[in-house]
This record gives sequence, structure tokens and C-alpha cells, in this order.
Amino acid sequence: GLKINRPVRDFGDADIDEAIEVLRANNGILVNSDEPAKDGDYIVTKLTFTHDGKVVSSAESETIRIRPTLSFHDGAIERFDKLMVGVCPGDVRTTKVKLSENTPNKELGGKELDAEFTVSAVKVLELPDVDDDFIYEIGGFESMGDFRDAVLDVLNRQLDHEQRKQAREQVATALTAGADWELPPALLERQSRRELQRAILELRRSGFSENQIASQINYLRQNSQAQTAKALKEHFILERIADEENITDEADDYDTEIALIAAQSNQSPRRVRAQLEKAGEMDIL
Repeated sequence: GLKINRPVRDFGDADIDEAIEVLRANNGILVNSDEPAKDGDYIVTKLTFTHDGKVVSSAESETIRIRPTLSFHDGAIERFDKLMVGVCPGDVRTTKVKLSENTPNKELGGKELDAEFTVSAVKVLELPDVDDDFIYEIGGFESMGDFRDAVLDVLNRQLDHEQRKQAREQVATALTAGADWELPPALLERQSRRELQRAILELRRSGFSENQIASQINYLRQNSQAQTAKALKEHFILERIADEENITDEADDYDTEIALIAAQSNQSPRRVRAQLEKAGEMDIL
């Protein structure tokens, strides 16, 4: 009797064109600019993070895109675009960044750091033309029609991912409503990496780019303990249901998932399987 909402969408030419622009951006080349930085441009900067006057971490040269939120694995800077629009080489910008409670350095969990950016260059993205050479290089496509069909297929896979994700979240919320039992902290910490790897595999098989995956994984890392607790309770309940309903995994299930990951990463299924087995991630799959 459980009712859930399922998002639906019909993709048109405008959606395909927008997705192709993302592909162009992923395959663009950064070139130096003499103009002050604009929203969407890139900066090359030295990064320094300090707490109570002591350097916590630093990087001599990082290339960062100017966008509303700059996400790290254990924190984020909001309104980053407002901070960086207009900078030129030699400019220095400072701001605050609050670390998540789940940062590897437990002493700094939840603390606020001072972040300093020393800009050495401003770069703009030079996009490739969408021509025969481009579509052949990124996927071996022989015609523009085949290329657009492949882009549409990726959009539909991403929609399928969103549909399954939302359905799963709604079902899991109902199933775990009464799961108020505590989980051992050591178990949560041990399972955090596993949950991240599971999320990465799911995003890869659904056609998301590495940049899109990195952005989502940063969010998951910052909320890893709460996410892991929810996922573990869901896992235990679903495992019990699988036992009750006699639901088991089949070899074909693994072949299907590996084929989808291989298609997205332009690798052979054999190579993807070898990588998963070497990393010990077949059980995560």
C-alpha cells in the first residue's frame, strides 16, 4: 500500500544540446586570459588554510573554477563566485570555511578555518567545435545522429538513476521509520568508505562525468556519518527482506552493471571487472 512519487521527463533537442555543451566543457582547453576573472572562469591559485594562526594545510598551485560553491572533501565555501569575480594575477582573497564534523582530523571537526587564495593566473575554457573529429575522438561515432542518440541514452540513464534514487529514499524512509537502534561508532567509521564507493559505482553506471561525481562525493563525505548510519539501517532491513523473499544476486546482474560502467568510461567490460576485482569492490557492486 506504500505510494511513492516517481519523477518523469521527456528529453528534447534542447536537453541534448545542453548535455553536448557539458561534453564540450569536459573536453575544453584552459588558456590564459588578460581580463579580470568572470563567473565560470578558472583561477590558478596558492591555497593556505590556517587555524589560530597555524597552517593546517596548503597547496602551491591549484586550478579552480569560479562558481557559487567551492566544495572540498570536508567542507565548502559558499558565495565563492562573489569572492573571486574580478580578481587578477597577484590578487589575494581571504575567507572562512567551516569543516564538517567528519573531517579526518578529528580535532578540527566543526571548526572554522581561515582560507587564503593567492591568484597567479586567470584562465578561460576554450571549447572544441562539435564536428566529425570531435564526435569520433570522444566515442568513435561515425555520424552526428549516432552521437546525439548516445547523448540521449546518457540523459535517460541519469533520469533512471534519479528515479531509482528517489524511489529508494522514499521506501527506505518508510522502512527505517522505526529503526531507532544505535549503531556502533567503529562500524560506522569502517563502513563510510564502502558507502562512498557504492555511491561512486552507482553514479558511474548512470552516465555521470567524473566532475559531476566529484561534486556529489564531496557532499557525501561531509555528511558521511549520518549517510552511513541511514544506509546501514537500510542495508540490514533490505537484507532481511531479501532473505524472506528469497532474492539473490545472479551472475547476469554483475555483467549488466559492469557493462554500463564500461560504456560510460570507454573501457572494455573485461578491464572494468579486473579493476573492481583488484580493488576488492565486487562485493560493493
